[in-house]
Amino acid sequence: MRAQDPASLLIARQLYEGLTRWDPVEERVLPGAAESWTVAEGGTEFTFTLQQGLSFHDDSPLTARDFKYAFERIALKANAAELAYVLEPIEGFPLVNELGISQHLSGIRVLDDRTLQIRTSEPYYELPAVLTHPGLVPLKKDAVEDFESFLTSPIGNGPFRIAQQWAPGDPVLLRSFLGWPDTPELDGIAFVPYPTAASSWIEWLEGNLHVAEVPAGQIETAREIATDRGFVPLLATYSYGVNIEAITDVRVRRAINHAIDRRTISATIFKGTLEPARGIVPAGMPGFIGNACVRLCRYAPRAAKAVVDRLPRSERKLTLSFSGAGVHRQVARALASDLEDAGFEVTLESLAFDRYVDALDAGEQQLYRLGWIAEYPTPGDFLSALFASDSEDNYSGFASERVDDLLSRARAEPSDSQRTSLYQEAERVILRAAPIVPLGTYVSNWAARPEVVGISFDQMGGFDAADLSLARA
Repeated sequence: MRAQDPASLLIARQLYEGLTRWDPVEERVLPGAAESWTVAEGGTEFTFTLQQGLSFHDDSPLTARDFKYAFERIALKANAAELAYVLEPIEGFPLVNELGISQHLSGIRVLDDRTLQIRTSEPYYELPAVLTHPGLVPLKKDAVEDFESFLTSPIGNGPFRIAQQWAPGDPVLLRSFLGWPDTPELDGIAFVPYPTAASSWIEWLEGNLHVAEVPAGQIETAREIATDRGFVPLLATYSYGVNIEAITDVRVRRAINHAIDRRTISATIFKGTLEPARGIVPAGMPGFIGNACVRLCRYAPRAAKAVVDRLPRSERKLTLSFSGAGVHRQVARALASDLEDAGFEVTLESLAFDRYVDALDAGEQQLYRLGWIAEYPTPGDFLSALFASDSEDNYSGFASERVDDLLSRARAEPSDSQRTSLYQEAERVILRAAPIVPLGTYVSNWAARPEVVGISFDQMGGFDAADLSLARA
């Protein structure tokens, strides 16, 4: 089982526990496998103390070495792990991942069986939040080395263990792990794959499933039956990026934003699964500003047309590039219609994904579909990744010394409130330059039967089953 998609990540959350975990209600980092941690050396040295008596599902002891092994395995250049970039702040990362001349991260030290020390190359007070990622978990080395067996029968350290060997397309059966510090109330869980949300929804309505994804057309029905506890803003956004080297006039970039009717797109295309954008940082993220995009995202077609009318005809031409069909094509057509109403001449460019990425890398696009999903709950996962001048994911050409400084200071700020303020100021500066057309924030659509007690759906798109129980009929 490879944890590369939302479904497998949800299962991985039940099978494993990392050093820290995210509390979606309090919106803060809590202890996980680590009972505590300290920060020293100006935010560059983190010392984690593991809980006593931790073990893997085969009852073998879990130690700090298992975390070191797992993190270094992710970082290895030869493994080409997609998740490797989140470990980039750790000392020694370039030698392991970029040059491939070392197999060990010099910034990770095992002080004893229960103590893991991580050093970063620069102050990085957000590291405990980064470590909440469900892929940054301990691995049992000898189990992983038998990789084919590990894929079908992973040995984890979380509240649930694999109950039987798994095969692609089959349900994933989990049983509670009696070695967990607080044994779950549920005896087990069955994760059942369905081809579509609509097919699982029928089973849920008939009472055959306790939890299911809600199809877009059934959201109001689900709210009536199951309340709205499963409708939570996700840390995932839908936007169009703007190549500011191709569209150099900030007034034109703002006019593009003002021409877009976000509410209609959300209601007619996404049918409740996307909330109109209120900023770059989505709702549910610490540091979310409810009115960050109130000016730029305002639907003002007359104001947009007034700007376009003053442009020479040669400057009214726009190309919207996107990959994928279905919803993405519908969105592109809706944007084109709005922009044409404002006086732009719009060409739609649909590209295969590989060609789309190549075009982004080459800086060939004007307006391009931009989806972004947070790997961990910090505003920097959006702002730094998309707009830092040295970020590989910054395709807009946006570069600002002020923004770079604000983002750097935020990472080095020990105070949560001060760090949030720095990120918020960076977001405001970015939005004033309009290198993006924010469209919306995705909303998770889960429904739980009334007898499911204690379930809390979170902004990362899932839930933790350790605290769940079923009410007696």
